[in-house]
Amino acid sequence: MSRPRESARMRRARRRRRILILKMVLTLIVILLAVTGLILFLNRPRVAEEVEREAGSGLPALSDFLIKDNGKAKLVSGLDESVDMSVPGEYPVVIEISGKEYTSLLRVVDTVKPKVATKNITVFTGDTVAPEDLIESIEDATATTAAFGDSPDFSQAGTYEVTLTVTDAGGNTTEAEAQVEVLADTEPPVIQGVEDLTIPAGSSVSYKRGVTVTDNLDEDVKLTVETEGVDLNTEGDYPITYVAVDSAGNETRVEAVLHVERPSVENATEELVNARADELLAEITTEDMSQYEVAEAIFWWVHENIGYKDGTPKTNWVQGAYRGLFEHQGDCFVYFATSKCLLTQAGIKNMDIAKIPARTNHYWNLIDIGEGWYHFDATRRADGTTFFYVSDEELMAYSNSHNGSHNYDPSQYPEIQ
Repeated sequence: MSRPRESARMRRARRRRRILILKMVLTLIVILLAVTGLILFLNRPRVAEEVEREAGSGLPALSDFLIKDNGKAKLVSGLDESVDMSVPGEYPVVIEISGKEYTSLLRVVDTVKPKVATKNITVFTGDTVAPEDLIESIEDATATTAAFGDSPDFSQAGTYEVTLTVTDAGGNTTEAEAQVEVLADTEPPVIQGVEDLTIPAGSSVSYKRGVTVTDNLDEDVKLTVETEGVDLNTEGDYPITYVAVDSAGNETRVEAVLHVERPSVENATEELVNARADELLAEITTEDMSQYEVAEAIFWWVHENIGYKDGTPKTNWVQGAYRGLFEHQGDCFVYFATSKCLLTQAGIKNMDIAKIPARTNHYWNLIDIGEGWYHFDATRRADGTTFFYVSDEELMAYSNSHNGSHNYDPSQYPEIQ
């Protein structure tokens, strides 16, 4: 059975429906595109992901990080003293726009090779040569290091062409040439101040006192003294030799004579009397003694073993101590000087004290063993009175009744007990 034929009016209606549907679809597409564009616009990047600058340049401005500057951007962090433009690296930069924070990177790069100027130098065999010694100047925005391109040997005299490699913090390298002239050191050291020495037998000697060594290159040349055969305890004349050798092996030798003489007051030295004092202390004291007991032992040795002899010279305490320790006789100055030497060598704090000059002079000691200062006078007195560890009150009572025997100026001394 055949389908009824579609009328022209129905065909026109169907076409109109199709057109309407097509228009609706096109409208939806346009709306979707508009919404998508709006979303993309609202979420578009507002700052650059990174900004690159060459090392050594200045800090970039905030605007360099903005894709579009609307005047509302504020720097949160970065672009301050925390960024070192001389050090390649990545530095975060935080920017706030309309209440939202964005993070970008400042990338500091170093792509420029160092500019190097070298210089030729002259050294001597044995000198140490560093790469920096051959560099006149380096121009670079970052820190640099220098090294030899090979391993030169400057131990022999000659002229050497060397290659230097200078590398900056970005890994850029520059090679430069320089020349090193190495000379042989043939000049020996100079020894000055050597003289013949004279000491009393039994004392020590300072061989190097007053002797100096200089060299054209070395700042510290070792000085040795050859003393084979020297006997400091036996009189005689002994040859000694001063020897100085520099790093290049140049040697200087200077001869002298050590005269060891019989000890006497005239040639007495502090070393000699101190050595004798040490020997005596070993005889009259023991390690378990208190300082008080040691001081007492010293007092009685000086008091009992030195005979009183008036009028001995009062030149210096060393000669006075020599008379007491070796000759065992002298006046109050000898008693004082001998006590001073023994007390000092025993480690007992002591001080010199003297009578106010009058018709006669008098000398004695003060000692402090941790209880303050006390008088210590080992000189023999005709009436047999002794003054070991006596107070100021006790001594002044005696002095006042014996023609001011111990009058002194209190302003010149610490408080005495």
